[in-house]
Amino acid sequence: MKQVVTLALAVLAGAAAVAAAGACDPVHDDKVAALGPETQGVRQGPLHRPGQPCLVCHDGALGDPQRFTLAGTIYETLGSTTPAAGATVVVTDATGAKHELPATNAAGNFYVTPGQLDPAFPLQITVRGSQGQSVVMQSLVLGNGTVEPDGSCAGCHVDPPGAASPGRVCLQLDDGGTPP
Repeated sequence: MKQVVTLALAVLAGAAAVAAAGACDPVHDDKVAALGPETQGVRQGPLHRPGQPCLVCHDGALGDPQRFTLAGTIYETLGSTTPAAGATVVVTDATGAKHELPATNAAGNFYVTPGQLDPAFPLQITVRGSQGQSVVMQSLVLGNGTVEPDGSCAGCHVDPPGAASPGRVCLQLDDGGTPP
């Protein structure tokens, strides 16, 4: 019995050491801290943190939540925070394979895991709204140049639009036109 308890304690200590080592990446910790706190009243899950770079946390690193290969938030218009619930993201990967992702949820969020889709970068993205409107992204999603490509839309699509960002992913411009 003493050997079983000793073995169990050793396993727990080893697991704690590995988890602590994974949590000691100051660059990653800074990125997570920069996201700020969770929105009060919205628990962690599919509806949380709309418009934020999902793969900061969902990168599959030890101790993190489940890894996503692609994730983001779609808004109705560029200048609003009204989510485009029911929008569909269509991904065409480097092999020419076309993948239709599950529709966005009530927060406008979508995400896929490697088990659902692990596409070959670069990617061409098309977003279709629930009313039939369609927007094709004018550039390719190249990845971030590190070991893993970054399929986090908000890695580039941040508010406000300007020289460093095209702005939020949206179905139409505030004037009713289609995003470039």
